Order: sequence, then structure tokens, then C-alpha cells
Amino acid sequence: MKRRHLLASAFCLTAATALPFGAAMAEDAYPSEPIHITVVWPAGGGHDLVARLIGHELSTIMDTAVVVDNVTGAGGSTGMRHIVNAKPDGYTIGVMGLHAVSQSYMNTSAPKLDALDPIVYISDEPGALEIAASTGIDTLEGYIEAMKKDPMALMNGNDPQGGNSFVFAEVIPEALGVEMMKLPYPGHAPTVTALLTGEVQTATLPIPPILEHTYAGTVNVLGVASETRHPKLPDVPTFKEQGYDIVVNDFVMMVAPKGIPEDVRSKLEEGLLAAVNSEGFKAAADKNGLVLRPLGAEGAAAELAKQEELVYPLLDKAGLVAPELKRD
Repeated sequence: MKRRHLLASAFCLTAATALPFGAAMAEDAYPSEPIHITVVWPAGGGHDLVARLIGHELSTIMDTAVVVDNVTGAGGSTGMRHIVNAKPDGYTIGVMGLHAVSQSYMNTSAPKLDALDPIVYISDEPGALEIAASTGIDTLEGYIEAMKKDPMALMNGNDPQGGNSFVFAEVIPEALGVEMMKLPYPGHAPTVTALLTGEVQTATLPIPPILEHTYAGTVNVLGVASETRHPKLPDVPTFKEQGYDIVVNDFVMMVAPKGIPEDVRSKLEEGLLAAVNSEGFKAAADKNGLVLRPLGAEGAAAELAKQEELVYPLLDKAGLVAPELKRD
């Protein structure tokens, strides 16, 4: 009897300890804690919008809280360092675009692209030239004429060195044959505010941050730097249609620090693709002028390599590549 009692006690103890162990194993399944999406620009910009829209969908899809962290500074490099230095466990990911490619060649302390793991490609964001409607200018030729008369009369708002609107502000005036006076702002939202309040008269932003203001008639888009017209602004001609060979675009993708486990990486890829392809995200993206082209990890990596090959010559030609980062 005593032996049976001891065996029964041992069985109960084993069962009691096995249940918490099983529960702990379930709790450890990814994701078991909030996922943080790092945005390297201030709140209110295009990347911030994408992060919040995706975060909303991803929280439901992956059944966990999703937190957006704005880690700003140094033209996006501060936030990119935050991403690459994070523990590669799938709980810190980030929104990345052209800025990271530019900074990897312009800034010796910026993270290199091989420190990142592309997870999902989201959208293409063509460059554009905008002008405040209060200037009375509503055509590209009118802008060029005004700039040749007095370049100081039409100041341009753009990003710090390396940001997408900074790169656009290097490429566009050179092709137009004008001298653009530039004033950098810490992100798209502050640039839009400066354009609306008259601090600057023009900007070289992608379409999403200024779309509502074009609809309101307070901002005119003079040209879009893509092969085809922007779907949300079908009446605005491309630069190429107007005789200027300007095709330059930003992009939006989700990345993680290099080295996350393959199973976690796969779950992230699956969850993020589901979020981007969800009806809620697509409707919000369309409303805000995002040109969606969702791709998985393999496609995202290929697009990043393609962007690097496109951007480097532009930076090199403009004298923006750090001497120690020049290619052979």
C-alpha cells in the first residue's frame, strides 16, 4: 500500500510539473510578446503611416500586440542602428526605404545593408516635385522659368542627407537645369507643414504625404518621377511626358536584424504578407496613395540589391559617396 501510495504521488507530481512545462512551451511559441516596428522618421510621415497600418492588421493576424517606435535622427541612421543592434529574435523589425541605401554609402557610421534581413517588400514610392498653390505656379515650365529668374524665390523643403526627398532634390533640379535652394527637415511630416505654412514654397516628397493637400487644392504636383502616371493623380504628367528623363523612386519594405531564426523569419514573412494583402490595409493604402507591390523575402532581397545598383551611381555623380565607401 505504501509503495502504491508513493507511485501515485510520483505520478501526480510528474503530471503537475508536466502541465506547466507544456504551458511554458506554448508560451514560448513565436510570438509570445509584443512585436516592435521601428520607424526611423517622426510620426506622421509615409513610413510611419505604413507601420501603423500594418501594425493594426498584424496584431490580429499574429494575435499579439504590435508597437510602433519612432527612433529618429541622423537622416534615418539612428533608427537603422537601433534595428541592426536589436536581438535577432523577431520582436524588433523596421520599415526601411531609400534612405538606408543612401546612408550606407554617405555615412561611414551608418549600418551596412548586409546587416539587415529583408522580410517583405511593400510598395514603390516615386519621387515628385510639389509647389504651394499660393505661388500661382501650376506647371513645370512655369516653375523652371521662375527658378531661372530667381532661385532664391522658391525654397525647397526636403529630408536630411540620405532621405528620399533629399535624393529626389539632387536628381530633379539637375535634370531640369535649375539651381534648387534646399532646406532640410527631419522628416516628411515637418516638410509638409513647412510647405503649407510658407516656410518653403516647394518640396520633393513622394505622393502619399501630400496627397490630401493636392485634393484640397493647396499643393500642386508639377511632375512625377516614374514611367507611368501615379494612380491617385491621373491628371498629373510624369517628367518623361514633359520632356525630362527623370525616373527615381523610394520604396518601402520591412526588415529585421540579420540572424533571426528561420522559423521565426518564415512566420514574420507569412504574417506581414497577410497584413499587406488584407482588405483593410489595401483600402487604407489606396486611400493614402501607396503603390502596392507586395513581395516575400526573396523578392524583397532582390529589390534591395536592384535599388542599391540604381542609387549608388546617382550618389557618386553628386559627390555624396564617402571616400572610404567608394566602390572599386
